[in-house]
Amino acid sequence: MSENKPERSNDKPVCSQKPAAKKLSSLYLLSLSAAVMVFSVSCAMYMDIPLNTGHLQCLVDLVFSFEDNPGSIESSVENLPPYESDVMIMQVRHLVSELTCNDSDYSASTLFDGKVFPVTEPMEAEHSMSDDKVFFMLNGANDGVYVSWNGQFDCLGQAAEVGAAWLGADLDQMESGVRLYSQMGWPVRNKKELSDTKNIVHVLLDFQLWQWPGVKKGYKYVLEDGVTLTTVGISPKVFDVEFFLTQEEADKAIEIGLPHLNRSKVDGANSSKVLSNARTSHTAFLSDSLFTRDFQKRSARVARLPSPSYVEKMQLVRYAAGEFYRQHFDTFHSRDILPKGADSFEFEDYVVWTKWAAEKIRGLDQSKVPEMFREGGPLFPNGDDPIVFPNALLEVFYEYMNTTNRFKALYDSAYDEWIRTNLDKNTSNMVNSLMDKEWRPSYFSLIVKSWEEKLGHLGLHYTFPKHDTNSVTFFFDWVRWAKERVAFLGDMVPLDARPGGSLYPRFTVKFQGMLLDFILDDYTPGYLIRMTNSEWYDWMVGNRKHNHILFKVMQVWPQFAELVIRTWETRLGNVPKLRYKIPKSVFG
Repeated sequence: MSENKPERSNDKPVCSQKPAAKKLSSLYLLSLSAAVMVFSVSCAMYMDIPLNTGHLQCLVDLVFSFEDNPGSIESSVENLPPYESDVMIMQVRHLVSELTCNDSDYSASTLFDGKVFPVTEPMEAEHSMSDDKVFFMLNGANDGVYVSWNGQFDCLGQAAEVGAAWLGADLDQMESGVRLYSQMGWPVRNKKELSDTKNIVHVLLDFQLWQWPGVKKGYKYVLEDGVTLTTVGISPKVFDVEFFLTQEEADKAIEIGLPHLNRSKVDGANSSKVLSNARTSHTAFLSDSLFTRDFQKRSARVARLPSPSYVEKMQLVRYAAGEFYRQHFDTFHSRDILPKGADSFEFEDYVVWTKWAAEKIRGLDQSKVPEMFREGGPLFPNGDDPIVFPNALLEVFYEYMNTTNRFKALYDSAYDEWIRTNLDKNTSNMVNSLMDKEWRPSYFSLIVKSWEEKLGHLGLHYTFPKHDTNSVTFFFDWVRWAKERVAFLGDMVPLDARPGGSLYPRFTVKFQGMLLDFILDDYTPGYLIRMTNSEWYDWMVGNRKHNHILFKVMQVWPQFAELVIRTWETRLGNVPKLRYKIPKSVFG
């Protein structure tokens, strides 16, 4: 049977010393994960704060053990499968949103009229904050807001949610969990760790990965193992990383990789790798060894990733004279994760937002609302206005995009010029045109953001209605949750579901294939036909040994991921603590 998938019918589914630095030849580059190369710096005054990281400290100890054993550079791992090694360690989230506040008299609120301050304000304060307030920032942000606090750690989640919402956090995403991190990028899990931060913390939502804040250009920070991060750009955010590899390690990487250099490839269809005229360099992926695993663990520490397994394989890249990799986004489209149009909007979305925003503006203290945003002003939302409001709105958006270099970063000079030209002509219905599906409806969220920033931080932030989803992102979110849950439960988890076990949750194609086999073996044809239709059922059966079949089914049938998850839980033996609760925002 052909692997071409059928069309969908209308059927509805039921601190150590710094290592010696090295300046590498321009011909050879050691490629790190993007998560390791792009981050910022925090404040040097926190270098001597005890980390008190408990479970996280194991990563630190592992790295230091390699520094004390230089012979590990040449060690192989033939008898050490990855899932039985410390590379697979998964750090669990510590959700302050799950804490129970027993102070019925406490109600968190923003202080100083909700004014947003740069982080340098509390950092440079003469005295540390008392336990009546906390300074909250979003992930990677350089500014934040003060929120009242009663001094009880169990009530900190309430304060964090108030601060995050005021700063514009997505309210739907907030439902999936709120965490706190120090400026060092370490989790804050108790009052002692909060005190160590001087009550200055970042709020992370759901499974967000830590982003180092930029602070300011030229800012330096020395991490606990001597790695130095220097901010060299704020927008876009760019950082220089020093003292990450030693001379010996750099030479060893070149020695290992040089015999295996081949022409670099890019992602093609079906995850294949193909040659491209856009990339003419030469690349070698270094084989798994204690040397490369050490690199993964150290990279994870610098980027504050939850596991060394998040770091890409180590690779050596050679750029000879005339070789290059053209400018590109570091994202690929060999497979469609989201439904078509999932990140887009329609003109009706704009109209709905203007009505919401107008009502919110009317409800604010008008003395705090800038005159141009008040009713009758050019920036007062009006979805029926074809010229005044939309053009004033796009003027704000245009300034925002150029100030932040977004048009350049997105290689979108054409729309930069189009907006400027038509604003100068005072053209009508510009937003209507921009929201056309063939134009730039995806810019709508940035248009709203620029308007909110121009208004000022008055606690007015729009949560965009969630578009239709498919099962794919939901499935991958579950895999991430299950990995963490297994790590948290430890020996309470059946052996088959632990790292290395056949049922251990993975992001791999092989794991997806196993789950599809379970479904086809465990359920009757009639049940699966009711979940999809007869044509899709026959296609699944005929192609069950091919790659990405489950992936393609989940793209089309939104409820299929739930069946996949429940099938895994049943195979595991219905362990209550491993039963997944579906987020409200997934399917409503």
